[in-house]
Amino acid sequence: MNEGDSIVLRFDRIAPRGDAIANTDTKPVYASEIIPGETARVRIRKVRRSWVAVDVEEILEPSPDRVEPRCPLFSTCSGCQLQHIRYERQLELKRDMVVAQLETFGGLHAPPVEPVLGAANPWNYRNHARFTVRDGKFGFIRRFRRAWFEVPRCDIMNEPINALVQELSGRIPGLTQCNIRVGADPGEHMIQPKLAPYGVDRPSGQPHLFERLGDRRFRVSAASFFQVHREQAQVMLDVLRSFVAYAPDVTVVDAYAGVGTFAVMLAPHVARVIAIEESGPAVEDAKLNIAGLDNVELRLGKSEELLGELPAPIDALILDPPRSGCRPGAIEAVRRFAPRRVAYVSCDPASLGRDLAALLEGDRFRLVRVQPIDMFPHTHHVECVALLEANVPAP
Repeated sequence: MNEGDSIVLRFDRIAPRGDAIANTDTKPVYASEIIPGETARVRIRKVRRSWVAVDVEEILEPSPDRVEPRCPLFSTCSGCQLQHIRYERQLELKRDMVVAQLETFGGLHAPPVEPVLGAANPWNYRNHARFTVRDGKFGFIRRFRRAWFEVPRCDIMNEPINALVQELSGRIPGLTQCNIRVGADPGEHMIQPKLAPYGVDRPSGQPHLFERLGDRRFRVSAASFFQVHREQAQVMLDVLRSFVAYAPDVTVVDAYAGVGTFAVMLAPHVARVIAIEESGPAVEDAKLNIAGLDNVELRLGKSEELLGELPAPIDALILDPPRSGCRPGAIEAVRRFAPRRVAYVSCDPASLGRDLAALLEGDRFRLVRVQPIDMFPHTHHVECVALLEANVPAP
């Protein structure tokens, strides 16, 4: 196979980034905008030692799951890799992605992965957007070829974000980046940076906004993390509660606690929550968010250090690290004090697989199930909650 060649291939599986894969006698071939099961004529764009990338010229045998993308920028923008696929089929393919990555990076044979919990409405869900600005226009950078393009609206963004883009477009020349977050309550938003130096007279540069889950409000600073899909965040909380809040007298440790979301929502259902977080801004948010909850204790520090100082036994532990996963010290600490149950929350199945393999060494834990949740509809991203139980009690 040479660059520029036109060939016909059948694609039979999904790749971690949402591309379809065709296996050949030499190396796998990757194509975007293709659904597993389709046959297409493609032109070879790039040949590397272990893979080939192609552009689609013509779909010869389309899948019955193919739909017309809702967004007119779908083929230009690489942000929604799966928008051309019927939503129910997207969920099935995401489960396949999770299984494949747990097997590849964790060495787990036939991992117990449940069907993906889909969103009731897979559109207009994102409450946070990062834009690259050119000549006052809002846009994104393509994954391939790294080219900027204008985005007048985005169908996976909350409509208040689209309204702000429409309002500000063309009015901020000189600005290169703009972050917009919107809260659950009407009018609640945070725009970074301040727009006054660019001649725009509207509230911006806010240090924080307030989000809402259930009947609780959460302050979220500009530097703090909060889930981008409120409704699916509630679904994830329901999964966590069913596993870690199994009795009213349990103690739960919430490692990588962020602004205290899990700790606050679980507190009414358990005896005690110990929340651990190393980010100063997130801890300041968490202090406010846990106000009035006498059974929540907040500790500032790195999880890999503070986990090792906790008194055993611990009934349940939540791990919600960044995309890169847990640092080795955190895994070692968990294995050492062996909580009765562990719920590992991850937005990257690859790092999840690696860390699960480390936790399962020596049979101290067993993997009960992995529950994927579609926190990011129409994209290749998927959130997972892996549930483990201790086989061996803490020494």
